[in-house]
Amino acid sequence: MDNKNIDYDQIVEDTLRLVVKKSLELIKEEGLPGDHHFYISFDSTYKGVKVPSELKIGDDNEIKIILQHQFWDLTIDDYKFSVVLSFNGKKKIIFVPFNSIISFSDPSVGFSLQFKKDLFTENTNKEKKILPKNINEDNKKKFNAEIFSLDAFRSKKED
Repeated sequence: MDNKNIDYDQIVEDTLRLVVKKSLELIKEEGLPGDHHFYISFDSTYKGVKVPSELKIGDDNEIKIILQHQFWDLTIDDYKFSVVLSFNGKKKIIFVPFNSIISFSDPSVGFSLQFKKDLFTENTNKEKKILPKNINEDNKKKFNAEIFSLDAFRSKKED
């Protein structure tokens, strides 16, 4: 491992992105059951994001889409998904790399994931698979953890 620490934060982020990917794969195969619907927000400035220009309004780089009743041609690979959505009555395709996703939720069951934006901003010039990777020295310093014994919190009572 070359004297590098395990970056658990990055491993968790990558694993949670796999939850998004698997959820999309399920609805691609089976459709959305019951009241399920997905809210997906992503950074429009991330490399590989392709959206209609009318979605890029104002200074906010975050775009939110909803996958519910009207979406078509959902395609998923290791790096991204693409889907056709209707904007102002016109069908247009969008491309969303998994690493550009800021949040994912299914309000029908109260499920929500929030991703740490600072973990993917350094990768805006790279397309990467959503699999755990080693992390550079700058990020290692950001996520140093302090280890302590749980005995400090346990009751000192004698039984």
